[in-house]
Amino acid sequence: MPPADPPGDPQAREAIRLTEAGRYELSVPMLEAVLARLPGDPDILTYLALALRRTGRLAEAEARYAEALSRDAAHLPAIAYQGVLYLETGRRGMAEANLRRLEALCPQGCVAREDLAREITQRR
Repeated sequence: MPPADPPGDPQAREAIRLTEAGRYELSVPMLEAVLARLPGDPDILTYLALALRRTGRLAEAEARYAEALSRDAAHLPAIAYQGVLYLETGRRGMAEANLRRLEALCPQGCVAREDLAREITQRR
């Protein structure tokens, strides 16, 4: 579940492509460079947080998810991915709170909500 269409920035597109391909070690510095040019962009922050989480840099990832959500409290991918991070760090209640947020934001269902619900169910 990618956050959104990549911005028109070629470096951003390449960094996102690397992230989506699972090449997190390569995407992190590129995403950080893009973020320096586009400070506070919630999509870039969410991709960066995902890449950081996947490389085991959980505290940094958590800070980036929080930053993305401070910029856009209804950023569905950030809420879902933050919920997964909570699961990975033993904070199930917080993950379930994120799921409740997603249920309120997309009562008819959405990919982010379904993905987080599936992660929670799989980790019971």
